[in-house]
Amino acid sequence: MRLFITGTDTGVGKTLITRALAAAARASGGVVAAKPVASGVPPGEPGEDAVRIAAAAGHPPLCLASFAAPVSPHRAALLEARTLPGDLLDRIAALRADTVLVEGVGGWAVPLSLEPPLWVADLARATGGAVVVVADDRLGVINHTLLTVAAIQQAELPIAAVILNRRNRADPDASRASNLEDLSLLLDIPVVSMPTVDPDHDAEVTQLGGMLLRTIRAALPPR
Repeated sequence: MRLFITGTDTGVGKTLITRALAAAARASGGVVAAKPVASGVPPGEPGEDAVRIAAAAGHPPLCLASFAAPVSPHRAALLEARTLPGDLLDRIAALRADTVLVEGVGGWAVPLSLEPPLWVADLARATGGAVVVVADDRLGVINHTLLTVAAIQQAELPIAAVILNRRNRADPDASRASNLEDLSLLLDIPVVSMPTVDPDHDAEVTQLGGMLLRTIRAALPPR
């Protein structure tokens, strides 16, 4: 199984979901979890996201290009007068394991490079398999999710599931009572509302991953 994990925005929980999937998938085979491109990372380091998802998968961090400025990768690269590796997409496509998980950067429509043109969608194509969309379960998620799903479908890439991440139990946002139902009615793909978990509690994260894996596997076409 090969999955690309993207989000409706930055900071919506892509790393948590990727960690959860990686931890749960280890029970049934080998796992690779990569964060190919990252910004806001101290020089010489792979970045916290790459470290956390790799630890869940059981291997050293896999980050192929990181930049210091906490901005879009294309802008961070310009600030540092650097370019992405020319073999970036080939190295993603070459990842091999029973389960390959590739985490995107920011949201779906994030530019990675202007010359040559490279986008998050190109990372997803190189990954192969299906896309998992992570969305912050709050007011506005319907708009953000529908726009993201439409863009992925326009790119002719399959979507395995939309995961609504409820990051804060105490948030009084009234839309949470209906976001799952509304998105389930509006989309012809599985929509899952995940429970709030403690990201530092490995057992909770793994349990979450098991639940998500079952949903995703049921949605994917049989091999």
